[in-house]
Amino acid sequence: MTGRMKQIAGKLLAGGVTACGLAFALNWYSWIPFWAFAAGVVLAFPLAVLSLFLWWMADEGEGDIPFIGY
Repeated sequence: MTGRMKQIAGKLLAGGVTACGLAFALNWYSWIPFWAFAAGVVLAFPLAVLSLFLWWMADEGEGDIPFIGY
């Protein structure tokens, strides 16, 4: 089950990072206004960070708590 959870979290991570990168690129070339860039980053960045945490925690081996560790 943890392998499937890791795949789902990895897909969410890739989606969040892609959305942030796309917003940066579109704003860099002035194809979208600044408010759309800011809205995209504000919505996608927390998704990327949380899914990175979930991906890290869904390890297939023994349990580890790297971010809130001992």
